[in-house]
Amino acid sequence: MSNNISGVSGGSGWVMQEFNLPRWLSGLCVFLVVLVLPGCATYSLSVSQLETATANRDLDGAIKTLDELKLSGPDETLHHLNKGTLLRLKGNFAESNKHFDAAKNLMGKFNAISVTEQLASVSVNDTVKAYEGLPSEQLMVYAFEALNYVQSGDVDGAAVEARQFDVKQHLIAEKNNAKYLSGAFVRYIDSMVYEAAGERDEARIEMENAVTGYKTQNSGFPVPQGLADDLKRLNAGKPAPSEAVFILHNGLGPTLSEEIIRVVNPKPQNGSAMFSLAVPKFTRRSVPVARVILSSGDASANSEIVEDVNNIGERSLKDRLPAIIARGVARMVAKSVAVGEAKKQGGELAGFFANVATTVSERADTRSWTLLPGNILMARLPLSAGKHDLIATYYSASGNVLGTHEFKDIVVKNGRKAFVADYYMNPPAQSKAQ
Repeated sequence: MSNNISGVSGGSGWVMQEFNLPRWLSGLCVFLVVLVLPGCATYSLSVSQLETATANRDLDGAIKTLDELKLSGPDETLHHLNKGTLLRLKGNFAESNKHFDAAKNLMGKFNAISVTEQLASVSVNDTVKAYEGLPSEQLMVYAFEALNYVQSGDVDGAAVEARQFDVKQHLIAEKNNAKYLSGAFVRYIDSMVYEAAGERDEARIEMENAVTGYKTQNSGFPVPQGLADDLKRLNAGKPAPSEAVFILHNGLGPTLSEEIIRVVNPKPQNGSAMFSLAVPKFTRRSVPVARVILSSGDASANSEIVEDVNNIGERSLKDRLPAIIARGVARMVAKSVAVGEAKKQGGELAGFFANVATTVSERADTRSWTLLPGNILMARLPLSAGKHDLIATYYSASGNVLGTHEFKDIVVKNGRKAFVADYYMNPPAQSKAQ
């Protein structure tokens, strides 16, 4: 998208003098053009730089790029979601959770969209609304916060997070009437948290909820065997084993692009019979790691997929599309009426400029939590109590070794789990749809 708007840079006075447009109309035209055009290319480029730096493990550079984006106002939630993710990947768990908490507070606040924002989204486009995140993103925050707590050894903090999640998940699923928003992965993690906190009954309930959730999600992979084994063990009254639990953020999650669709004008007397409406289009990106082998000495364990971020995100957006389209149709009807009024007051040239402003301002909301993984893998390795060196080896679907990561002196306590995590992603230029 070009940032060159020199033709209108002189302000509404230039337009009025040259074409004798009403002040309100010329001001609107310039406002909409200036509002929409600048920054589109810059934002996309900066997000690409953010992803590239992260993929290259330049997390300090990624944080610097994110901070330079200065995401604020309606985009403030995105800043906190991505900053929290980067700090988590760095191992700065306390600061990461501060940003995730800020994101949760904003998403809760913006979930009930204000009248002003609703009117703005109808009259301009959805990008002027404060970003609240897809329902699937709202759930994922709790997973990362819980993992931050357990990786830093704060089981009590993780248990508090687990209880908060239980309330939030029910609200989100009911509001969106979507059973697949079960939060099965979060419940899987939370079941481990409850057991570590000595709350075996709560752990059992959460395991059962997680099993039901995975079946309900029907995301193309079975209930994780590790979860099924946990439930069977707990029902048999057996204690938790000593083990290392490895979590991999795999690839880059979905991105949104703009798609133009044709819809019928419900009030064709105000203009053309059809509208060109901009809507977000879901695009999957590559998930490079097919499996992980976690090893320590002669002991090893294979990974399982425990969360399909792409699948759930796609269904979450699909459920929102009818409301997005309805809002867009209402917006285009309003704009069509405005163009007709402009023609009446200022003639054909006035109508032309109003139509240009209307067309330029029609943009889809393509914002997303940029640094979400495409999916999440987990490997669980039973070990004796003590210090262990762990090696995670990443394999592609063709069986090639993509890389390894070594974790030194991991302390495994008797009957407890030691959590470690890593990420692996291709730079954006190498990412391709699956």
